[in-house]
Amino acid sequence: MTMPPARLLATAAVIASALAAPPALTAAPCTVVINGSALDPDHAFCTADGHLMLTAAGLEQGLGLTVVREDEGAPWTIRGFGRTVLARPDTRSYAVAGELRHAEHRAVMADGALAVPLEMVRQAFGIEARVRRDGAASMWVLATPGAEPTDVREGSHAEKVRLVLDLDRATTFSWWTQPGRLVIEFAAPRDEGGWAHSVRLLRFDDALVTELRQGPTAAGTIRVEVAHHSELPPTVFSLGEPPRVVIDLFRRPEDIPVEPEPPPVVPLPTSAGILQTRNFSTPRGPVRVYVLDVDPRSEAIDVRPALAAPTVHRRSTVARIAAARGAWGGVNGGFFSRRGPPLGMLVIDGEWIREPWGGRTVLGITQDGRLLMDRLDFRGRVIFAGLGTQRLSALNRGHDDHDTLVMYTPRWGEVVTGAEDRTRLIVDPSGAVTHKETNGAALRIPDGGFVLSGIGRMAASLDLVEVGTAVTVELEAEPGWPDLRHAIGGGPRLVKDGRPHITASPERFRPDVYASTRSRTAVGITQAGRLLLVAVESPDNGEQD
Repeated sequence: MTMPPARLLATAAVIASALAAPPALTAAPCTVVINGSALDPDHAFCTADGHLMLTAAGLEQGLGLTVVREDEGAPWTIRGFGRTVLARPDTRSYAVAGELRHAEHRAVMADGALAVPLEMVRQAFGIEARVRRDGAASMWVLATPGAEPTDVREGSHAEKVRLVLDLDRATTFSWWTQPGRLVIEFAAPRDEGGWAHSVRLLRFDDALVTELRQGPTAAGTIRVEVAHHSELPPTVFSLGEPPRVVIDLFRRPEDIPVEPEPPPVVPLPTSAGILQTRNFSTPRGPVRVYVLDVDPRSEAIDVRPALAAPTVHRRSTVARIAAARGAWGGVNGGFFSRRGPPLGMLVIDGEWIREPWGGRTVLGITQDGRLLMDRLDFRGRVIFAGLGTQRLSALNRGHDDHDTLVMYTPRWGEVVTGAEDRTRLIVDPSGAVTHKETNGAALRIPDGGFVLSGIGRMAASLDLVEVGTAVTVELEAEPGWPDLRHAIGGGPRLVKDGRPHITASPERFRPDVYASTRSRTAVGITQAGRLLLVAVESPDNGEQD
């Protein structure tokens, strides 16, 4: 932070007189550049003896680190991607991952927050530094490891919208705000041929956050810009295993919907279900396991999947979803795509909401309460009277893949947003085509009906369909499950016929899913046909996305 010399001298004099510290802290003119961009002059300052000091604001916005102090008298914590540095003001000692180290210069307090010498964070967070001196002035040039956002996930909550950027590696980053916009910049990977996902445009259905743009800059960085309507300060932090950046954009208190009083919970008869809690020791720490053992054939209960809202784009906590329905208990189920909808099969009361995905494992419940579990593939098709049949690619899913045909129902929302190179048909509840759009314009999804959207060859096929054509949709899975009432996708499978049977590889799960220490849920079927709902708390108490 660039301060007037008198202010710095006064601050240092108090420290020196109280602690008999080294000579008074005096300022020297300097500038700081991180990955080609100048750091705000208020976010760093240099000492007369040649040390670069980064303020808490500089660490947070210039390097994407989180700086907190949990309690009065406790050390300050500097955290990023699961790595931590502990430092105290007026001392050269600091700790990296529990290892005590000593710096050449001490940390100090600046405007009520910690400021640390670059040395305390340089090695822990992989920062390269060069300094150019011109008399008393100096320029510090900092470079951080290159990284690329590989995926973006969005979740709408009552009080906020959370965006999660998955990265191919841990790094530091810069971020700042502009009116209606939040900007994050990463150093680009040095292997420019690996920028497979460096260009991206996403639009969101939540009114708080409208779109995300990602692309390379002339300075050799990758910039992510989030357009939003939040009037409150955002929160930006990072998590490790896998590396990711989390952005929280908050709604005004008056815009947060008031949730209705949940219906009373009727105690569950013990004949229908039993809740057990068990503690286990693992090499990575203690874990607590909750097991809900229920009989899906019991008339006292109704076992079913549930969405957070009428459409697939809203998220909520398990506790809120269960309370809103007066449920006796529940667990989190399935995975989610970057825009929110479930990633995997979802059927509720016979209504298909999402199709099987990637040949992953699905739990099914028949009309008479029997439990099924298997890896399923989608076999949907659309029959156009007098014209023929086309294979249906997906249900209520983002539509970007070439030569595909996607069906949108009211579970997607009120509108299918506009996009180029698509032909779309509106089909009313009677199964008749009422409108054809060939320029990819946005279309309203009719109540009880659906919209068909085609790209490539599928768009050419829909071009042949005239208004008034009768349309029939057949939704099936392979292998077939007759009399299916509910289904929810998950995976990987862990046990089959009482023996270990792990399908992480054929179901294309990443190691951070099947081998991490994050909290997980599972379902199982006993030999007697009872359903086990299992929740395992992670030994890692850090915040999860």
